[in-house]
Amino acid sequence: MKKLLFLGVTALLLSCSANDESVTETEVNLLLDHYRTTSLLYGTAFLATENGALQHFELPGIEGFDFQPGFNYSVATTRKTIKNSGTNATSSSYRLIAIQSQDTIPPNTRFTVPLAKFVNGIGYVKWVVGNAELGYQLSHEIDIDCTSFCGELFSLLSIEDNITGEFEHGPNGTYILRALY
Repeated sequence: MKKLLFLGVTALLLSCSANDESVTETEVNLLLDHYRTTSLLYGTAFLATENGALQHFELPGIEGFDFQPGFNYSVATTRKTIKNSGTNATSSSYRLIAIQSQDTIPPNTRFTVPLAKFVNGIGYVKWVVGNAELGYQLSHEIDIDCTSFCGELFSLLSIEDNITGEFEHGPNGTYILRALY
């Protein structure tokens, strides 16, 4: 009986894999917008398209890539996709192969970034941290020069309103706030 129990437990342990995942690597081309946006999952993220697709997706980063704001990029990357069959979950990461192009955007180009919003199931999410005296940042990563909008930004954050900022690129990677809505 002990042998039968031992064989049963051994068979059970051998049938359960500690590594139920499959890994694939594919070369893909990414187009990256000239700024990072806010992201529920990552704090800030690139807006990227893959292999000419029309839909943008959020990308937290690319291994080996030094992003400079104010440039649109085309980059060749290796996408590593890990699929865990046990949980049916998939995750992807990207590694830089080469920068194919780095195009400067025109001066004073404006772009919009969500600063705060209500998300069902989560509540009020705000990516702006700081205050008017010490300065504001987006997710502790990007400095915001709020110019004449510091008071309005503070008021909107206080009443937990949905906020989108319209920005221009500033020196040293800062975002210069030009409008709030």
